[in-house]
Amino acid sequence: MSLYQKYRPKDFNSLVWQDFIKIALQNAIMRDRLVGAYLFYGSRGTGKTTTARILAKAVNCLNITKDGNPCGICSNCEAFMNWELIDIIEIDAASNTWVDNIRELIEKAQFQPNYGKFKVYIIDEVHMLSKWAFNALLKTLEEPPKHVKFILATTEIHKIPETIISRTQRFDFKKITETDIVNRLEFIAKEELIKTEKTALELIARLSRGWLRDAITLFEQYSIWDNLKLDYLKDNLQLVWDEFLNWFIENIEKKNNKWVLENLSFLKNKWIDVKIFLEEITYFLHDKILNSLESDDFNTLVNIYDLFIEIYSKIKLVPNSFLLLEFSILKNLNLKTIPKEIVINEPKKIEEVIKAPEKKEIKKEVEEVIIKVEKEEEFKAEKPKEIKSDKKFELTKLLEEMKKDAGKWFLMMSIKSSKVSCHNWEVNIYANNDFNYDKMNAIDSLSYLKDKIKQVFDIDDINIKKNTLLWEISDVF
Repeated sequence: MSLYQKYRPKDFNSLVWQDFIKIALQNAIMRDRLVGAYLFYGSRGTGKTTTARILAKAVNCLNITKDGNPCGICSNCEAFMNWELIDIIEIDAASNTWVDNIRELIEKAQFQPNYGKFKVYIIDEVHMLSKWAFNALLKTLEEPPKHVKFILATTEIHKIPETIISRTQRFDFKKITETDIVNRLEFIAKEELIKTEKTALELIARLSRGWLRDAITLFEQYSIWDNLKLDYLKDNLQLVWDEFLNWFIENIEKKNNKWVLENLSFLKNKWIDVKIFLEEITYFLHDKILNSLESDDFNTLVNIYDLFIEIYSKIKLVPNSFLLLEFSILKNLNLKTIPKEIVINEPKKIEEVIKAPEKKEIKKEVEEVIIKVEKEEEFKAEKPKEIKSDKKFELTKLLEEMKKDAGKWFLMMSIKSSKVSCHNWEVNIYANNDFNYDKMNAIDSLSYLKDKIKQVFDIDDINIKKNTLLWEISDVF
C-alpha cells in the first residue's frame, strides 16, 4: 500500500488542513442538520474526496462520537474500511457523463439503504456531466429522498450550472500551506522511521504547490533506504543549487554576456526541466527582491523576475522550452548578434563571435534594402490586381456547406436574414439587428466564417457590418 493511501485521513480529527470545513460538518452531524446535497470545490490534492468519504462514513456510523467523528469500530465503519458498505456509492462523472447514467442512479436512490442510515452518493469530477445529465439530477437535488445524501466534488466550479450550485451547500477547499505539508511529511517520516533533511521536506512542499497527494508521492519516491536527502531530489529532478541561481541572476543583472552564455550551456548539458527550473528561480528571486526593497538593485531584479514569468507563460506554446529560455535571455542582454556556434570551452572566441559589424557594412546593407523596397513598390503600382481564384461567391453554396457542420444553425439563420455582398474579393455581411450582429461578430463565429469562406471560395477578407439604414428605419417606427 502506498503511503498516500496508508496515511489518508480516516476521521475529522486527522483532517488538519481544512479547519472550517471540518468544524462545519461536525457541527451539522452533532446537531442533526445535514442537508441533502453538498458541493466540494477545490484544486486537486486538497482533500475533497477524502472529506466526502469521512462524511459518508460518519452519517452511517452506528456509534457516532460526541464530537461528530465516526467511531471506527462498529460494523458499518469496518465494512466501509473494507470497501464492503454498499450504501456508500462512489461515481466517477468522467466515465458516467450521459443522462441515462443519472436516470439509473436516481431510480436506485429510491430504494432504502441496506445497512446504514443513509444511502450516500459521492460524484467525483461532477463538472464532467453533460447538460442533460445535470437537468435530470436537478429535481432530485432539490427534493432528495430523506434517506439519500449527495456529495458532489469538482475542480472546475465554473462548469457547474448555477441551478445545481443553488441547491447544494458549497464548501471551498483551500490549498494546503507549505508549513502544513511539511508537518504532515514529518509525521509520516516519524511513523515510518525515515530520516529526513528539513531542506528536502521544504523543497517537496514547494514543488507540490499546495497539493498534499503530490507531496506524499514525491516523499515516498525519494525516500531511499529510509533516508530522504536534498541531493536525491536535486540529482533526479535536475535541479540546481541556490549558489548557481544567485550567480546566474547576478550575471543577467550585470549583463555579463560571457558568463551568462556559460550558465546557459551548463543548464543545457544538465538537461534541466525548464518548467521546474523557472519555478525554482522565481521562488529564489522572490526572496531576493524582498531583501532588496531599499537597494538600487530592486527595479532590476523585478525586471528579471518579469522576464522569467513571461518565459514561463509561453512554455506550452513552443516545441522546445529550453530554446525559449535561451533566446529570451539573450534578447534581454541586448546582444547585437547571436552567434551561430558558441564554444564554451574557449571563452576568448566568444568576444570575437559577438563582435559588432563595422559601420560601413551596415550603411551599405541599409542602402541596398531601401533600393530593393522602392523597386518592389514601383512593381506593385504597375502590376494589375491578380485574380485569386476562378471560384464565384454564392450565398446559397455557403449556406449548404454550413449545413454540413453541426451546431451552426443559429449562425446560418443570422446570415440568411442579413444582406450579403461580395466586391473585389471582399465579403461584406450587413446584420439587420443587434442580436445577429453580436452573434456573427463573436470570436468563434467570425473565425468559423473566415475559415469556411476561405475553404469554399478562397476569399480571405470578410467583414461583419451594421445595416445602418434598416436600423435607422426601425428606430423611427
